[in-house]
Amino acid sequence: MKFTDLIGVCQGFVAGASRLVPKLRGRDLSESQLATVTRQLEKIRATADWIETAVATGKVNLDEALAELLRGQ
Repeated sequence: MKFTDLIGVCQGFVAGASRLVPKLRGRDLSESQLATVTRQLEKIRATADWIETAVATGKVNLDEALAELLRGQ
């Protein structure tokens, strides 16, 4: 993957979140919706940590725990 592709992926996430999160104002999410968002945020955090490690160390392998998380297990 090229550096610019990685930056594009990161920027796309930030741009999408910046556009969508403000639209949540005044909305109540159901418990199921909150649980879904929580699970997805866990994946996002773990992926961001993986990217940070890969950039800092050059080690790009997924560990098994992250792979299972991303598979939804």
